[in-house]
Amino acid sequence: MMMKRKFTMTVLCASMIAMTGCNDDETIYKPDPNIESKLQKLTDENGALTTRNSQLTTTNSQLLENNQRLTTEVNDLKNSPTIQAHDFISQCKIIGTDFDFVNPNADVNEANTAATQSLAVSTDCKSCHGASNPPPHADYGDCKNCHEGHVDAPEPELPTGGPTLPTFAQPTFVPGAIDGKTGASGSTFYTPGSYLNAQWLYSQLNAQFHIYRWKEVSTGGVIKLEEACQLDQRQHMADMFPNDGKAYEIEHKNNAIGAKSIATVNKFQEDGKAVETPNIATFGYGLKEIDGSYFVTMNIGKGNTCHNIIMNGEARLSYYEYDPAQVEKTGLAIPSRNRGARIIAKTDYERTGLLGADWATAVPGLGVGEIFKPEDVKWEDVGACNLMLKIENIIPLG
Repeated sequence: MMMKRKFTMTVLCASMIAMTGCNDDETIYKPDPNIESKLQKLTDENGALTTRNSQLTTTNSQLLENNQRLTTEVNDLKNSPTIQAHDFISQCKIIGTDFDFVNPNADVNEANTAATQSLAVSTDCKSCHGASNPPPHADYGDCKNCHEGHVDAPEPELPTGGPTLPTFAQPTFVPGAIDGKTGASGSTFYTPGSYLNAQWLYSQLNAQFHIYRWKEVSTGGVIKLEEACQLDQRQHMADMFPNDGKAYEIEHKNNAIGAKSIATVNKFQEDGKAVETPNIATFGYGLKEIDGSYFVTMNIGKGNTCHNIIMNGEARLSYYEYDPAQVEKTGLAIPSRNRGARIIAKTDYERTGLLGADWATAVPGLGVGEIFKPEDVKWEDVGACNLMLKIENIIPLG
């Protein structure tokens, strides 16, 4: 009985195995090659992105470290710079205020020289008086109250014609000739470097060289460098801020760019003989145009120059610019050492006025508009001279 059961089970199992193995409906899965290819591509791209992200993370960390290091170095340089400041611009730059220096005396080309250099003459009395000739009339206000030459005038027009185009007919000489009237002869004329055009000469006489400097003050001003770096006109400062705990302000001064000299003749008696000697003086004379004529103006104290101009009726004036840094001898079209002009002028007794010791009150009969003669002057009554000379010629340096 037991054997029969075992046989039956064996036959049953074999039948089941046979039936399963012979089933024609069985399906076997096979992957799509296109899908596998896309899947592999995405896997590769993801790996590359992961690698790139890791690299960028590392780079970002390095940049953050470098930025922190540079910030520390900048702060250290501000507090203790290894490169010391050498001018005001670098002083301000070190503390974080950055601006460019603007040269107040930058060269300008010939076309706009007159426009940029023809500045209005100051009405401050120091524009015609200095340490050697102090103004004795402080109680009378500024120069426009007592000096006719300093009244406000309209802005000058731009010069017309070239600077060497003469306003007056020029004397002619053969080389080596001697001429006492003009004081110069032929080949010695510096014509290419001479302002023979009266309008151009006027422009140059008024041209100014600008000076900016630190001035210690008792009231106002700034004490700290941070304040100094914010001042108006800071861009023109070259000298370092003193930064010594004292108060300073920026002082602006102007100087003429050329020297102005006046030659007259001293005439006197010595041992019973008439003697004549040259008299050379330096004053800041001006030039003006009235109804097509040109005049030299100056306001000076009584002295040899005033006395000689009144008594002799004439003067020779020179305007001279010298640049020792230049190689060429003369010329206006090129950088050169010697430039200027000479002026021959006669005293205009109607436009000239003589003033008393107060520099304000006209001497009776000798004021502006009163035509007088040299012999009318009592010099003991004169304290100052408001002189006007009519220009007869503007000739080259020589």
